[in-house]
Amino acid sequence: MDYAVHFGDDTVGKAQVTRQGLYYHVVCRCSLSGQVMYCLEASTGEKRVNLGILVPQETGFGLETRFPVSRVGEGELSFRLRPRHDELGGRSFVPITPEEPFAYLERLKEAFLEIQNGKKGASIPKSRE
Repeated sequence: MDYAVHFGDDTVGKAQVTRQGLYYHVVCRCSLSGQVMYCLEASTGEKRVNLGILVPQETGFGLETRFPVSRVGEGELSFRLRPRHDELGGRSFVPITPEEPFAYLERLKEAFLEIQNGKKGASIPKSRE
């Protein structure tokens, strides 16, 4: 199935997604200037996952990857680009481990689940203090 890849309000490419058992196989191609490195992000509702940096291809920039369906869940996928230098957009990644207390309970309303390097965590806005 083909999905549009967005950067802001613009459509800059497409992502072809094939479900292979418990995995999604994604082939992305985008038309970009190449002056800035971009990361592809997939999401379903509130779950987001960084799929990696787009690299130069024969025509434009692209990425091919596989990842478990459980990382974003089932549902309508959407794809967007984020500049690599602004991957978290002023946010901090706080790992969540069952053995340790979570010190940011009061900030969970502004947080979303994120997976980095195979670890689950909360992406929370950086403190304004």
